[in-house]
Amino acid sequence: MLDNAFDPMPVILIVDDQPGDIRVLQESVGDLARVHVASDGIMALEVARFCRPDLVLLDIHMPGLSGFEICRLMKADPKLCDAAILFVTAHVQPENEVQALDYGGVDFIQKPLSIPVVRAHVRAHLTLRAEAKRLAYFDALTGLPNRMLLRDRAEQMLQKARRSGGCVAFLLLDLDNFKGINDSFGHSMGDLVLKEIGKRLSDSSRSVDTVSRQGGDEFVILMPEVQHSEVVGDCVERLLEVISCPVSISGTRHDLSACIGISVFPDDGDDLESLYSHADAAMYQAKQQGRNRYRFFSQSIESNARARHLLEQHMRRALEHGVFEVFYQLKFNARSRQPCGMEALIRWRRREGDLVSPAEFIPLAEETGLIVPIGRQVLHQACCDAKALLDRGLRLCVGVNISAVQFREESFLDMVMDILRDSGLPPELLELEITEGVLAHDIEAARALLDELKRVGVRIAIDDFGTGYSSLTYLKRLPIDVLKIDQSFVRDMLTDRSDAAIIEAIVRMGQALGLELVAEGVELSEQVQSLLAMGCELMQGYLYCRPMPFAQLLDGIDSGSVPLQHNGEGN
Repeated sequence: MLDNAFDPMPVILIVDDQPGDIRVLQESVGDLARVHVASDGIMALEVARFCRPDLVLLDIHMPGLSGFEICRLMKADPKLCDAAILFVTAHVQPENEVQALDYGGVDFIQKPLSIPVVRAHVRAHLTLRAEAKRLAYFDALTGLPNRMLLRDRAEQMLQKARRSGGCVAFLLLDLDNFKGINDSFGHSMGDLVLKEIGKRLSDSSRSVDTVSRQGGDEFVILMPEVQHSEVVGDCVERLLEVISCPVSISGTRHDLSACIGISVFPDDGDDLESLYSHADAAMYQAKQQGRNRYRFFSQSIESNARARHLLEQHMRRALEHGVFEVFYQLKFNARSRQPCGMEALIRWRRREGDLVSPAEFIPLAEETGLIVPIGRQVLHQACCDAKALLDRGLRLCVGVNISAVQFREESFLDMVMDILRDSGLPPELLELEITEGVLAHDIEAARALLDELKRVGVRIAIDDFGTGYSSLTYLKRLPIDVLKIDQSFVRDMLTDRSDAAIIEAIVRMGQALGLELVAEGVELSEQVQSLLAMGCELMQGYLYCRPMPFAQLLDGIDSGSVPLQHNGEGN
């Protein structure tokens, strides 16, 4: 592999107009570095721009440009300014030394020259230079090149590829669910895992490749001299296989996987930024499809990435301008044919008046964290609307969907309490609907939070039950009130015996645990009869009611098209 360290042999430039002094300096440092020589200022600058020296041994008094002027010009050049400049001179006046330091010199070597003295000065500064390089260009944790060195390597590879007409592959690798290791075992364990992954990637890459850590659990592999996409595909599959081998640290086994996005120069970009952006879009597509996958960049991926970015921008503006709406779908008791509650559903209406499907924006809202303020807005509106119904004498419990991102927010409990207080809604008329995946993440933390919510009277429902991490353990241990049977089972229950059997098992389990059962997605009267026969009486679906804005719900109540019994319990 292209060594993930700088060339161990540093570069020294000797600038002196005295052949004898040049010979002594070469003899002193010839085995310490690759040595280049210049006998005047113009030549020194040309050679320096070519060889990029780590250290310059510079005479002060020379014909043409003086050593001071050469030093000033080098320090003004971004490509040369990092070089350590040691002045070599027979003039030992204090003002010369002060002027040399003012121009950026770091040391003085006096003439006549002593080989041991010269070697001692040069070795000391080469050691400092090597350490400075390591700190500036290498990741402190893994020892791999960092962003800065990756950029330098990429520029060299791309320049060579432009000249030769070759290709360079850019691989962006991100570990799957690495955050879980840090959360469960601590960052020290996470760091050890990252070091091991960095080593595996380095050991498994080609001799000409560069492996870089960009930060967190993100790595980049640059592959020059790529002849065919099959070569890249084979390499990526090998990397994924290597990562999937269990990592054992201090007796703890970690099973990892990763997703990789791939872009290729020149087809997918002409510079590092575009290659990175396109590989990132491809990697996102791989993540969307599951774990342990890779994707090559394509124009369709770019279109999707741009659309996704635009959607995020529009969503932020919609949040700022308060254009998200809350619709309500009533839940009915199939025997009494009376509404027994309602579910709050977010809707986003564009300026043109059409609605954006929640399936389009909710996943992105969760990924970007926008679901937290959006969810707060929905919860606040739902509580206020339920309180408005209560003031009319209509006591309906409102269910509000809570995402995993919201649920894990430290301020979630305080937010719920604040909204209940501000809206004046009795806690028992709020039902928080969470999915099984929320509970599976950290059941003890979930239990503590749900216990607090139950303590104040808030109801807890498990939404889409049967599609996730269904477990009798959490049904037994957690303070759950309601199971909502997922519509995917209800949809085919009349034609698929396995779906009907699953529903019947859920109903019996819920009854045994004293839980309320609600069937979602009911659209046919035959489904109603079958569900009633199984013992499920509460239903929600288009057969009874489509989601509607609150104003339309109120109009339906006033006109009698929505049959609600006034219970006289309004405030």
